[in-house]
Amino acid sequence: MRGSVVERRRRCGRSNCACARDPRARHRGTFLTVHLQGGTQAVHLRPDDQAAVRAAVAAYQRLWTLINALTACELADLRRQARERRRARRRRRG
Repeated sequence: MRGSVVERRRRCGRSNCACARDPRARHRGTFLTVHLQGGTQAVHLRPDDQAAVRAAVAAYQRLWTLINALTACELADLRRQARERRRARRRRRG
Protein backbone atom coordinates (compact mmCIF):
# COMPACT_ATOMS: atom_id res chain seq x y z
CA MET A 1 0.00 0.00 0.00
CA ARG A 2 1.33 3.42 -0.92
CA GLY A 3 1.34 6.05 1.82
CA SER A 4 2.85 7.01 5.14
CA VAL A 5 1.89 6.13 8.68
CA VAL A 6 2.13 9.26 10.82
CA GLU A 7 1.32 10.16 14.39
CA ARG A 8 -0.45 13.43 15.02
CA ARG A 9 -1.14 15.27 18.25
CA ARG A 10 -4.23 17.44 18.39
CA ARG A 11 -6.67 19.16 20.67
CA CYS A 12 -10.06 17.58 21.13
CA GLY A 13 -11.95 20.87 21.26
CA ARG A 14 -13.30 20.61 24.80
CA SER A 15 -12.41 23.73 26.78
CA ASN A 16 -12.05 21.87 30.08
CA CYS A 17 -9.64 19.19 28.72
CA ALA A 18 -5.93 19.36 29.57
CA CYS A 19 -5.10 19.47 25.86
CA ALA A 20 -6.67 22.95 25.62
CA ARG A 21 -4.02 24.39 27.97
CA ASP A 22 -0.96 22.16 27.64
CA PRO A 23 0.47 21.32 24.17
CA ARG A 24 2.21 18.26 25.66
CA ALA A 25 -1.17 16.87 26.77
CA ARG A 26 -2.63 16.80 23.27
CA HIS A 27 -4.30 13.61 22.14
CA ARG A 28 -2.35 11.26 19.91
CA GLY A 29 -3.71 9.61 16.82
CA THR A 30 -2.14 7.42 14.15
CA PHE A 31 -3.09 8.06 10.54
CA LEU A 32 -2.37 6.68 7.09
CA THR A 33 -1.80 9.55 4.66
CA VAL A 34 -1.87 9.05 0.89
CA HIS A 35 -1.66 11.61 -1.91
CA LEU A 36 -4.48 10.77 -4.35
CA GLN A 37 -6.29 12.74 -7.05
CA GLY A 38 -4.41 15.95 -6.33
CA GLY A 39 -4.91 15.94 -2.58
CA THR A 40 -3.77 14.23 0.58
CA GLN A 41 -6.18 11.74 2.08
CA ALA A 42 -5.85 10.78 5.75
CA VAL A 43 -7.43 7.79 7.45
CA HIS A 44 -7.39 7.28 11.20
CA LEU A 45 -5.87 3.92 12.13
CA ARG A 46 -7.19 1.94 15.04
CA PRO A 47 -4.52 0.22 17.15
CA ASP A 48 -5.68 -3.17 15.84
CA ASP A 49 -5.03 -2.09 12.23
CA GLN A 50 -1.68 -0.32 12.67
CA ALA A 51 0.59 -3.37 12.34
CA ALA A 52 -1.09 -4.57 9.14
CA VAL A 53 -1.02 -1.11 7.55
CA ARG A 54 2.64 -0.57 8.52
CA ALA A 55 3.49 -3.95 6.96
CA ALA A 56 1.61 -3.06 3.75
CA VAL A 57 3.41 0.30 3.48
CA ALA A 58 6.78 -1.42 4.09
CA ALA A 59 6.00 -4.01 1.40
CA TYR A 60 5.22 -1.23 -1.07
CA GLN A 61 8.53 0.46 -0.25
CA ARG A 62 10.42 -2.83 -0.74
CA LEU A 63 8.67 -3.28 -4.09
CA TRP A 64 9.81 0.15 -5.27
CA THR A 65 13.35 -0.60 -4.14
CA LEU A 66 13.30 -3.68 -6.38
CA ILE A 67 11.74 -1.76 -9.27
CA ASN A 68 14.43 0.93 -9.01
CA ALA A 69 17.17 -1.72 -8.94
CA LEU A 70 15.73 -3.43 -12.03
CA THR A 71 15.44 -0.07 -13.80
CA ALA A 72 19.11 0.68 -13.03
CA CYS A 73 20.11 -2.72 -14.49
CA GLU A 74 18.07 -2.16 -17.64
CA LEU A 75 19.49 1.34 -18.07
CA ALA A 76 23.05 0.04 -17.66
CA ASP A 77 22.31 -2.66 -20.24
CA LEU A 78 20.97 -0.10 -22.75
CA ARG A 79 24.05 2.06 -22.27
CA ARG A 80 26.34 -0.96 -22.75
CA GLN A 81 24.54 -1.89 -25.99
CA ALA A 82 24.88 1.69 -27.28
CA ARG A 83 28.64 1.66 -26.52
CA GLU A 84 29.04 -1.66 -28.32
CA ARG A 85 27.21 -0.33 -31.40
CA ARG A 86 29.44 2.77 -31.48
CA ARG A 87 32.57 0.62 -31.21
CA ALA A 88 31.35 -1.68 -34.00
CA ARG A 89 30.74 1.31 -36.29
CA ARG A 90 34.22 2.68 -35.58
CA ARG A 91 35.81 -0.69 -36.40
CA ARG A 92 33.95 -0.90 -39.71
CA ARG A 93 35.09 2.59 -40.69
CA GLY A 94 38.68 2.18 -39.56
